[in-house]
Amino acid sequence: MFRITTIFLCVLLAAAAVGRYRAEQSVQKTRMELERLETARLDELQQIQLLRAEVAYLENPERLAKIARAKTDLRPSEPVQIVSVQQFVVAMTGADALPIDTGGAPSEAITNAIAMAQLSAAD
Repeated sequence: MFRITTIFLCVLLAAAAVGRYRAEQSVQKTRMELERLETARLDELQQIQLLRAEVAYLENPERLAKIARAKTDLRPSEPVQIVSVQQFVVAMTGADALPIDTGGAPSEAITNAIAMAQLSAAD
């Protein structure tokens, strides 16, 4: 009986040792994976900072104004190019004047002109 108990305890000890070894291996693999993920996260954060700096440079108003001056002949609008709502409605509808009570809501002509502008911009 003593031998059976001794053999059983030896097998149990061996099983516990194997279990502990496997657990340690699993922990090591998990730690290595965590280190790899942390390194990847830091690399991504560095890449994000680099991209933000690049966007800030590309969106710099002075830089964009310089490019616009070099590539286009755009200049500020002159007063003769700006029309009032009254002139706009007359130009779009051919009507002589705005209706008296607009109630602050945009007229149908303005709504139609905006819709046409959006359609032509989509093309």
